[in-house]
Amino acid sequence: MVKKSTLKKAVNPIKKPIYPRRRRRQSDSNIGGVLFIIGLVFLAFFKPEVAMLIALGILPTIVLGLTAKGTFKSERTISVGFANSAGVLVMIGDVWANGAAFERVIVSPNTWIIMWGAAGVGYALNYVGPMIAAMVMQGLSQDRIKSINQQKQELVELWGHEVLGKEEDKTPKVNLLKRPPTR
Repeated sequence: MVKKSTLKKAVNPIKKPIYPRRRRRQSDSNIGGVLFIIGLVFLAFFKPEVAMLIALGILPTIVLGLTAKGTFKSERTISVGFANSAGVLVMIGDVWANGAAFERVIVSPNTWIIMWGAAGVGYALNYVGPMIAAMVMQGLSQDRIKSINQQKQELVELWGHEVLGKEEDKTPKVNLLKRPPTR
């Protein structure tokens, strides 16, 4: 009788690398999207015009939710979704009060500019927000370095260079704000 291990080697002579199976993280769950669809279907029974306006107005968020990749996918979708929802909420008032206004609202280019422009603001926040945060953090770090250097200089003036400790630390203050040359 032939052993199973020899059969496996004969069938699969080339070893393929084994990749661990990627497990879903809690943040990858899409419970918000499911609840949104359930709410939209529920709303369609009472106010179908409003449900259709919401479904058409929120399309940029749906597209981002389906196509986004990389880190912070859900956070980016949420920021675009909130901005997009603000634009859609502006238009819901007319349609909610008067269902016949749906055709007038849906045909108007201003409606689409407002609804999808708000989604564009959300996309812009996703693009510009990290850059602004980085600049603010860099400015705060530079202020902290200046403060530390000033405190160090005051201690040296008060107590002398012995405060610095080692012999090599007695050299003059190094400017930590200068960036190293780029290659």
